[in-house]
Amino acid sequence: MTQMNPYENPTAESLKVEKRYNAARERFFKENRDARDELESLNTVECEHLGCSVEEALEQLRSEVFARAAKTHGLEIDEFVIRLTAESPEQARAWRLERHRHVADTLGIDWDTYKTLNAIIE
Repeated sequence: MTQMNPYENPTAESLKVEKRYNAARERFFKENRDARDELESLNTVECEHLGCSVEEALEQLRSEVFARAAKTHGLEIDEFVIRLTAESPEQARAWRLERHRHVADTLGIDWDTYKTLNAIIE
């Protein structure tokens, strides 16, 4: 399944999602020394050789490390973010439903049909 990009076409909704992603990444790197060490191992000379700034390369590496951690936990990035940032099971459920509604809208599928197809119970 293709990952949705929460940064495309910024709306109030996508800005909330972006804040959750940023909070999740911040928490993840704060709590994971090995992940921070990997960021610190960035080769600045290699960045210059590739023609990108250190900041660009660091951002790309952060994304890769975070995505790899989600995969290691057997989760899609969206679910990894929810688990890192939701303050309650109810909030996590609401965010999952929100994500599903967005997918249904993006695909142009009626919400009731989408729920049936994906065995979602509200």
